[in-house]
Amino acid sequence: MHTRFALCAFVLLAGTVSGCGESATSVHAVQGVRIVNAYTQPVDVFVDGALVVSSVPPGQLDSVEQSAGAHTVELRTSGATASVSVPLTTVAGAFSTIAAVRSGGTLSASALDDTNAVVPTGATKVRVLHLAPNAGEIQVFRTQPDWGTPIEWQFPFLYDSAAIDPLANPYFQSTVGTWDIRAWRKPSEVALGWDGTTARVTFALASGEKRTVLVLDKPGGGIRLSVIE
Repeated sequence: MHTRFALCAFVLLAGTVSGCGESATSVHAVQGVRIVNAYTQPVDVFVDGALVVSSVPPGQLDSVEQSAGAHTVELRTSGATASVSVPLTTVAGAFSTIAAVRSGGTLSASALDDTNAVVPTGATKVRVLHLAPNAGEIQVFRTQPDWGTPIEWQFPFLYDSAAIDPLANPYFQSTVGTWDIRAWRKPSEVALGWDGTTARVTFALASGEKRTVLVLDKPGGGIRLSVIE
């Protein structure tokens, strides 16, 4: 049995998450399958052959509560017949995250889960994924609990770069405390800089916690940030 959760503006995670208007959202529910539409058109989602979510808009997230076990998630451009599928195994109390992405101009699917990012006691970890197909190259800067001067995340930062190089989007580690992540598009928004951008999230993490920050297309243009576990 599956239950759909509509994911709106933002829900607090275990830590504190804040943002500026529509530039920030966070998503956290119970267990099952989380869908990120990082494609340029609405997508339909099927689990084990059954339609569970219709027309997830570009740049948005949705989720389906699903029992623990082996499943097949199928993504399809709304109104089309061709699809892509991803096998996954869900576990109790957690979400498996699947992104609908653009690859060679067509719909593809990418699993976002990373089981190798073990966080030591007394530490926290964060990664950023560029999943905004209309944004082009972006810049992402951060401050972290043990470093208060803004640091650029990586260069260059291109759409779905993890699909090109699995090591392109690593977790960065810091101490316990608050992370501040800000992003802008190149070259059009570079002049905004650290103090001008509205694509921003801040969140506090406790010992052993990690988060993934998604850069997504913003409805009406621009980019926004979403935080998931």
